[in-house]
Amino acid sequence: MNKYKFKKIGLTLGLIAVMLLPEVTSAQVFNYNSIGDVLAGFRKTGNNAGLNELVVDLGSITNFLSLPAGTTVNITNYSTTQITNAFVDTGGFQFLQWSAFSQFQFNSSWITPVGTFPKNTLWYTLPASNVNTQTQSPVKNAGGFQSGIKAEINSVGTGAESISGALEITNIDNTPFVVVEPVSYYEQGQGLTLSVYIGNNDSDGLPANIGNFGAGGQPLPNVVENTTPNPFTSAQRDDFYQFVPTGQTDPITGLTNGNAYFVGYFILKPDGSETFTRASSVAPPAAGTITSTVTNGFAPLQAVFTTTATGSITYYVWNFGNGTIITNTTGANVTNTYSSAGDYTVTLTVYGPGGSSTVTVANFIVASPAPVITTSVSSGNFTLSGTNAPVGVAYRILTTTNLTPPIAWTVAQASTFPSSGVFSYSSPATNREAFFELVSP
Repeated sequence: MNKYKFKKIGLTLGLIAVMLLPEVTSAQVFNYNSIGDVLAGFRKTGNNAGLNELVVDLGSITNFLSLPAGTTVNITNYSTTQITNAFVDTGGFQFLQWSAFSQFQFNSSWITPVGTFPKNTLWYTLPASNVNTQTQSPVKNAGGFQSGIKAEINSVGTGAESISGALEITNIDNTPFVVVEPVSYYEQGQGLTLSVYIGNNDSDGLPANIGNFGAGGQPLPNVVENTTPNPFTSAQRDDFYQFVPTGQTDPITGLTNGNAYFVGYFILKPDGSETFTRASSVAPPAAGTITSTVTNGFAPLQAVFTTTATGSITYYVWNFGNGTIITNTTGANVTNTYSSAGDYTVTLTVYGPGGSSTVTVANFIVASPAPVITTSVSSGNFTLSGTNAPVGVAYRILTTTNLTPPIAWTVAQASTFPSSGVFSYSSPATNREAFFELVSP
């Protein structure tokens, strides 16, 4: 049985109850539990960088997961005064990069009251552009990749502990739950500050101050931080996701594939206060697979799409790759016509009370330009020829002398279109009435 400890999350449950923090002792050193504690990071970078950064311990991830669906609680493990003190030299709450993240340091699964989490499970935020709209659930990652991110997240916590102890001071800015990290004391890129681990190594072409835990290796494909504007006058939202590695069973949803599980969302207000809202307990729908009546042919090409999506689904959003997007409430018999030749990627996102998931099929529909066909009779021969044919695609030329149903077609020629796109078929014109049909593929 894995051993773990819980820390009070320090959240206020509405107006009714308060999850009390432990009584502060004389040794107010940052107290980080590497088994599941959620950390919040606040920093400013680039032209807005100041003297300090701020790391807050929000308590165990299991406290967040145990909240009833739809519950909104106040984050009380830090005060707005502590943010003001940390960033007083940079003007307060504007240009503030903020996020939350968690992991656990077991090399095996972690058994908790809310479920057993596979090795290398991560939790982290994605910035939302609208406080009322959930971001699209991101895809899961492989466990080996998440192992590197796990180490970076843990280092934020252990680094905060080291800085807290080295400061050798006890005041409002250095408590068991908060440490204001002086950037000048622990030089950027050399010490143990938040930016050292949450930053980027420039390998993906993104700015060095972007928050994707890429400083120590391969970065996340997602940015974890939101940045407040100047002036900061409206609340901001960060969506909190659970990333169980691909192929492993998510104890909340029971799924082994699909997208990350939506835990809930944080709201940061212009006064620096923060809330967390637990999402629905319903598992997000699975987008499944996309099928089509045709996947290639001559333009204009009409295709009828269906999906094997499952779960509680409110609506479907189809993006057919040719500029057409359809939103409907059923996943069956959705028709789209491709008027122009090209290779088209089809994407389906399904939304439900528990979140969303997406399936994308690259180059799923291939519409070829229709060949130019000509016919002629010369020297007693009938010739059917054409240009602009799709190279390498099979075709058949069928013939009959009677169009009375049922029509008995005979294969006159079967081949594939050559690299030139030019094709031809000739036959002695022995019949006064003969009919031909070009069929491809």
